[in-house]
Amino acid sequence: MMLAGLNKISAQTYPRPEIQVEDFVEKLFNLQGTDASYEDLYEQLLLLYSNPIDLNEAGPDELRNTYILSEQQVQQFLLYRQRNGKLLSIYELQSVPSFDLQTIQALLPFAVVSETPQNQDNRGLFKRILEEKNNSLIVRNTRVLEEQKGYSPATPDQNGELPSRYLGDPNRIFVRYRVSHAKDFSFGFTSEKDPGEQIKWNPGSRQYGMDFWSAHGMLENRGVFKKIIVGDYQYMFGQGLVYSSGFGVGKGAEPITTVRRSSLGIRPYTSALEGMFFRGAGASLGLGKFELTLLASEKRVDGNVLTASDSIDNDFIENYVSAISITGLHRTQTELAAKGNNRERMATAVLQYRDPAGRFELGALASGLQYEFEIRKRPSFYNQFDFNGKENRNLSFSGQYNYQNFSFFGETAFSKGGGRATVAGLLGSLGKGIDMSMVMRNYSPDYHAFYSNAFGELSRNANEQGIYWGLKYKIHSKWLAAFYYDMFRSPYMAFMSDGPAHGREYLCRLTYSPSKTLGIFFQYRDENKQRNLSSNEGKADYLSNTRRQNWVVQADAKVNEWLSMRTRLQGSRWGQEGGAKPGLGLAFSQDINLDFGKFSLSNRFSLFDTDDYNNRQYLYEKNVLYAFSIPALNGRGIRCYSLLQFSPTRKIDIWIRLARTVQRDMKAIGSGLEEISQARRTEITAQFRMKF
Repeated sequence: MMLAGLNKISAQTYPRPEIQVEDFVEKLFNLQGTDASYEDLYEQLLLLYSNPIDLNEAGPDELRNTYILSEQQVQQFLLYRQRNGKLLSIYELQSVPSFDLQTIQALLPFAVVSETPQNQDNRGLFKRILEEKNNSLIVRNTRVLEEQKGYSPATPDQNGELPSRYLGDPNRIFVRYRVSHAKDFSFGFTSEKDPGEQIKWNPGSRQYGMDFWSAHGMLENRGVFKKIIVGDYQYMFGQGLVYSSGFGVGKGAEPITTVRRSSLGIRPYTSALEGMFFRGAGASLGLGKFELTLLASEKRVDGNVLTASDSIDNDFIENYVSAISITGLHRTQTELAAKGNNRERMATAVLQYRDPAGRFELGALASGLQYEFEIRKRPSFYNQFDFNGKENRNLSFSGQYNYQNFSFFGETAFSKGGGRATVAGLLGSLGKGIDMSMVMRNYSPDYHAFYSNAFGELSRNANEQGIYWGLKYKIHSKWLAAFYYDMFRSPYMAFMSDGPAHGREYLCRLTYSPSKTLGIFFQYRDENKQRNLSSNEGKADYLSNTRRQNWVVQADAKVNEWLSMRTRLQGSRWGQEGGAKPGLGLAFSQDINLDFGKFSLSNRFSLFDTDDYNNRQYLYEKNVLYAFSIPALNGRGIRCYSLLQFSPTRKIDIWIRLARTVQRDMKAIGSGLEEISQARRTEITAQFRMKF
């Protein structure tokens, strides 16, 4: 039965199956009622997909970074490969203990089995690149059909001044080309124009056609050099307290595998996000049991340059910026004026030791980061410990130890000025079908690391203490239960809390899969934490408990080979002690998906009704490959979309997507320059992909 299931998925001679993104997102991300950076999370998921691991070469960190395999499965796979040698086919995964069909199906989009190891390929590099099958060009265009205020004619105000308007057209244009082979090479570029930005050639303002360009070239396994990269890249070390600009999920419906970060080292940057990457060069050298990594980066970042002057004689003192912007938006004169004004330089050295038996690893990192202009924030109650200055330095020590079915991990980091952050935890298998996790963290208010993404409740790894427990239990072949509980506190005031605050959160999820064609799950999440009382009018707000409850019921059914359906009902309740009456939110969606081989059609119809913005509903949607859609639905209305994918040949794919939101309780949608003076918003996306 397992072999038959695999035959429908993939043979190694066929392309990897495309990931069902909304299913993967639903399992990993806990986005209901949060202000997480969806675009960043989604882009990192697709970065993981576009960098498949070679199962014949992958180490434990690469296997863990898929967030699919338990610690027991990782160890059993490594033991199987050690005893039996490299895999001959993807089918061989069936023979690995504890690997069931569901696990293998989930893993396939992120993994390959090399037919010819790179060190046995006698072709020259140039010929390998030209003949590589894993390469493609993607071109995508997205736009809103209704006119938004930012694109409307500007009328002078009573002072004769023209209001701000976008300088470019409403098209979002995206282009990406990449050719790569696991453990051998990767070359590519990405370019994007956001809606409202111009396409122009103006070297003086550092614009060369499209507003954003990114490119990289990377070679792997060249003698002593494990990796050499030039261009744009990311770096992932330890548990992410200094560098983890990669796929860091955190708390979600998967309570075990997502709480730990992986030391994956240098990775190419192929995203269109314009903030969390480095631009320069890096190299990792294998020195026996040690690995030495050296990194250098210099890039321009956005920020408005201000001038500080003497209050007595008004003499010039120096220039500074109040903040660094990572939105990457350059649509108006104001946004363009801030483009690339500050220069950021980074140098890093990392030394890691890995036990040949895979039992433990240790690492140390030293890094320095410098800006051309000082960052100087306007003082406020909650930002007294925020970074101010030109330079920051970080020192970090990390480790990991594996013992049977348990894995212990941790990292301690220091920043300039004495700030300190520590995170430690363990993952383990308690018995057949029972996995657990625990994570403790302590981040001081004055800890600074601009590219950190360690486990935590807040958006920055600072001013937080907490302890987390997770449990997953496969009750039966048809039943799976998942649970986590997290307690946290902020020892110092923060944004929207004018004093030390604390909270707790838990999530329960029960999944029932009576057959391969039917799946049902129920999920409940409850979060209670302190924040400023919204009705308080004093200079310092009083803290009050807020409670957010979210629940979801979803059923998936595969009716036959060409028809599948999904029904989803979700709701929320948010309230604050001493505040207004708690509000409610509700959303219902029905999906009908058709698959006829060369073309497929996905459709959704959804209804939503929310009392306020705190009860906005997030619905994960299908979109074209390498694009995402997780709209926040607020008010009362209808949302629907249709997505057509057509593959006329094995080398060409075409997507067309039309989505519309209709508000029943509003006369306009959006705000500011994004406002539409109608009660509807329609978005169309067209994408073309060619494989060479």
